[in-house]
Amino acid sequence: MRTGTAPRVPMDDTVRAAWERALALWGVRLNDPEVLPGAHATAGAPAWFTFPPSISIDPDYLSERGLADELWSMLAHEIGHHVLAPSTRIDGLKVRHQMARALAAVSPRPPAASDIGLLANLWNDLLVNTRLAQLQRAEGDAVGEAGIIRLGRVLYPAPAGSADRLWWVYCRAYEILWRLPAGTLCAVDAPPAPPPAIAHEELPPLDTIAEKHREKERILRERKAESARIAAELAGARTTNPVVDAALVADSVRTFGADPVSGAVRFGVIAAPYIAERQDAASEPSVGGGVGCAADDTGPTPDELGRILADQRLRGDLPVHPGAPDGDADAEEEESAQQPGQRLDVARTLGLYSDLAPAEVLAAWYRTEASRWVRPYTRRAPVQPTGGLPGPLELWETGDALGDIDWAATLRGGPVIPGVTTRRRTELDDEPVVRETSLEIDLYIDSSGSMRHPRRGSPAVLAGTILALSVLRGGGRVRVTSFSAAGQVAGMERATRDPVEIVGALCVFFGGGTSFPLDLYGSRYAGLPRATGEVQRHVVVLSDDGLVSMFGVGNEPFGGVARAVREKLTTGTLVLMDRLHRVSDLAQRDGYDVVYLSSMDDAPAACAALAERLHG
Repeated sequence: MRTGTAPRVPMDDTVRAAWERALALWGVRLNDPEVLPGAHATAGAPAWFTFPPSISIDPDYLSERGLADELWSMLAHEIGHHVLAPSTRIDGLKVRHQMARALAAVSPRPPAASDIGLLANLWNDLLVNTRLAQLQRAEGDAVGEAGIIRLGRVLYPAPAGSADRLWWVYCRAYEILWRLPAGTLCAVDAPPAPPPAIAHEELPPLDTIAEKHREKERILRERKAESARIAAELAGARTTNPVVDAALVADSVRTFGADPVSGAVRFGVIAAPYIAERQDAASEPSVGGGVGCAADDTGPTPDELGRILADQRLRGDLPVHPGAPDGDADAEEEESAQQPGQRLDVARTLGLYSDLAPAEVLAAWYRTEASRWVRPYTRRAPVQPTGGLPGPLELWETGDALGDIDWAATLRGGPVIPGVTTRRRTELDDEPVVRETSLEIDLYIDSSGSMRHPRRGSPAVLAGTILALSVLRGGGRVRVTSFSAAGQVAGMERATRDPVEIVGALCVFFGGGTSFPLDLYGSRYAGLPRATGEVQRHVVVLSDDGLVSMFGVGNEPFGGVARAVREKLTTGTLVLMDRLHRVSDLAQRDGYDVVYLSSMDDAPAACAALAERLHG
């Protein structure tokens, strides 16, 4: 978060007039800006915006450069960030998410927050300044060139001899969008591509390394060589053509002018190779700075991450670079799927959000993946509905909260007239606040070595999440136990309604053998009465093989536990990938239902169907 040390002063008549003119241009109302003379020296920018909607500005910055008359244009630019791009903090986080994915696809290094912020700021500024120039040109008393273009002529050109190719692409895109002659904001010719930095590391022969360290040194060198090979492959796959890319950026702005989130990924795919190119050459940072006027650079909270991952615009593969040569469509699709960083799987999501606790990221990812499968496990009790799903548009009227405006829909309708053309998106009931019931599910998940690790996208964990969320929506509670070999048991002491805790327990992974924890299983139900219509208890076991141990095979002293526990349950269901059906007779003998899977990838659909069947 940017903070300036300059004292705040009241708005004088000049700033007030500029502010009111900027508000009128966009047709909105906002709280007065903070006026902080001299703040740009410590804040790193002459103006910036934050959420909830707020704007700060240093008018001295423009005065010192002979641009005092364009104070209103600078203010209009900052207002545009609240109106158009990114418009909300969540959309701002989504734009950053798209940029992080694009950066991850072109470099083996984790995306740096400064690079993510730079690309997000460039994209948002392109959208705002392009729309702002259109509005200023259409203003009734506009004379000559639009104010934002006059600002751009002074503030955007790079220093003479600059080798920053990304900044050249950015400025050339403005020349195209603002219909300025080539050479107005940047040199006519783009800077040449920098030569890659070549690192020569003299390594002593392995036989000169102490024997006790030799094996570790060998493994380390192999890993470095593999990293270098991957980096070389990525560098070879990247192509940058500043002249073409500037035109593609301008085209992206025209295409996605009202949808910053969708367009962000295309801009990221075009711009990210220049960041990687700069890293390979060990060049200086961009002359455009780091985060520009976006002062809020804090990452998402766990709840916000769930909202980000739920956006379908962020779910698909990264698009192919729009300037890539045409070729066979099937081959292109296959190549795209094989490139690193393309699919937003759980491992890459963990990499993009390494500043959050892994359990929080896993919970958000699996809950998002499970959402389309979830069915309530029981009849819903009387509820107080809460919004969640986008509903139809309706009129936004003066006096309604500014944050409720759907700017994309409003701007598609032409000029913004508050209370006339402004639209708000209603919400349909998604997850109602349910009254808690007595329903409980005891969920046991196999985490032996033959199961897929949760960090690589486990269908068993996804299936367990589907069951758990179905129970929670029905007002029930869930307890999760992960098991592997004898003594490898972890989970929850009590049933809970906390989805983060539940998914965290599902993601525990041992990677050993398979031995069902009959001692724990028996002790949990030893003192309980039988289930009734009012008190329902369900047990579900997810495993791929080896579940004969649940019925005492290899653990004969506990051979009667499964049958004894079943008498206390409403239902007991085993979801198994057991091709030989080795537990069939044992499960039937003790009263358990079995759902057989051809592949563990079938587990999510099977558990969704199980939820519906138990719902009745």
